[in-house]
Amino acid sequence: MSSSLLLVLLLRWIHIGSATLAIGAPFFVRFALLPAAAKVLDDDSHQKLKGAINARWKHFVYIIITLFIITGLIQFLVPIRVDGILLTARWKDFSHADKRLYHMVFGFKMIAAFLIFTLASALAGRSALFAPLRKNAKATLTLLLLAAAILLVLSSTLRYLPRNPAPQSLPATTLPTLAH
Repeated sequence: MSSSLLLVLLLRWIHIGSATLAIGAPFFVRFALLPAAAKVLDDDSHQKLKGAINARWKHFVYIIITLFIITGLIQFLVPIRVDGILLTARWKDFSHADKRLYHMVFGFKMIAAFLIFTLASALAGRSALFAPLRKNAKATLTLLLLAAAILLVLSSTLRYLPRNPAPQSLPATTLPTLAH
């Protein structure tokens, strides 16, 4: 396996792993932890539990967001070719029309991602500005998960663009095989 392919795979694994944590943890909190805590804890104990969780989780939130942004920017901006095929910054080989569509979808994806980052930071932080979002954590988590669902749909859409790849950009003889 070439070092370029290994780099592309590593970037993708970190990016998808960060996304999984950024979506999986809020899903668990929204549908398992909050309902269970509401059933068995009094309000004071529930608030103490929230505070203890946020004190630990906020560090992970910021690491996840940082990794997600860095790996996403590298994959978007830095073209890496393996066996003549552009695996990152794929849009650079697209036709003008496909670039326009790709960037439009990518723009909506970025809006969804930054909404997720903002809500996750608000939930894990201590800023008075975001206290209403923390106070209504159930609704905030629901909005975060809705943005995550939109982001997943947009990400998979981007994965299958361009609509009409130029024949010379995907020669059958240079496609890498994973089986050995």
